[in-house]
Amino acid sequence: MNKDPFYPYPDTLVSAAETGQENVPVAPLPNAGEGGPVYDGSSDENNAAGEPVIPLPNPGEGGPVYEGPGWSGPNWDGNGGGNFRPNYHPPVFRPIFPSFGSAITVVPGISFPCYNCTMTGNYGRVRVLNASTGYQPFNVALGGWMIASQLGNGDITSYIQAAAGSRTMTVSGANGYIYIQKSITIRPGASSTVAIINTPSGLDLMEISDVSCSAPSGSACLRTCNLSLNLGPFDVTLENSSGSYTPFTNVGYKNVTSYATLYPNWYQIYVSRTGSMSGNAVAAASATLDPNVSYTLYLFNAPTATEGLRAMIVSN
Repeated sequence: MNKDPFYPYPDTLVSAAETGQENVPVAPLPNAGEGGPVYDGSSDENNAAGEPVIPLPNPGEGGPVYEGPGWSGPNWDGNGGGNFRPNYHPPVFRPIFPSFGSAITVVPGISFPCYNCTMTGNYGRVRVLNASTGYQPFNVALGGWMIASQLGNGDITSYIQAAAGSRTMTVSGANGYIYIQKSITIRPGASSTVAIINTPSGLDLMEISDVSCSAPSGSACLRTCNLSLNLGPFDVTLENSSGSYTPFTNVGYKNVTSYATLYPNWYQIYVSRTGSMSGNAVAAASATLDPNVSYTLYLFNAPTATEGLRAMIVSN
């Protein structure tokens, strides 16, 4: 059950400069004037806080970013004052998605430390994944702190620490055009991923709890999260020299499965449309799943229809 030495996958945590992804063409922005006002994420129980939000009528009309209540982060300004340093961004990870000459893509599992985290006191952790397609890269702010710059399709930030409570997250373009601005919840002592996703009416933010699984010591855990609006549902099969196993079936859009407990090992993971013929995968991922670690397999659309589906594994 040891890792197969014939699959030496490289480290995928590389900068944009190393991959040259800054100049990759992307689909054009939607036409201005097609949307109504942006929901501000307030907590009024009568509003539609969980509904998708569509763009402002014209670029630049979003106004200044609201910094949100209760910011008191430790040493973010270097002197304990709780003020955020301008242009002081957490790292953004841009995995490489090589192809086999078809819609299948492969990316090894990735893990990375929390940024500026102590997990003491009334704080939680949050990171952001851009699982949307059809848009230019985004800037993302949590309250008044810019936590991601030029976040493209498939990019994910490290976890950052934030004071627990309701916080305003703002997703905007490079020119200040605000696509979505709504409230998210930071839970004390807990971690979460906020995914930027496509919906039938525009963009939305989906909060995903990154709670670890309860499994016997020494086990690895894997779950699947389908963020593809129009390509699923999916079945997920794991395979290695010991055989194959299909722990996830009929995983629909916005569905986050329960964890499957696995023996730590290297796995080839195949994703196929539910009901398709055996062996007809539309995407794949490869990863060594380590003991006592919980992983999430994210499925989402690639930047173009030709590239199809992307499959990315990250540790929680």
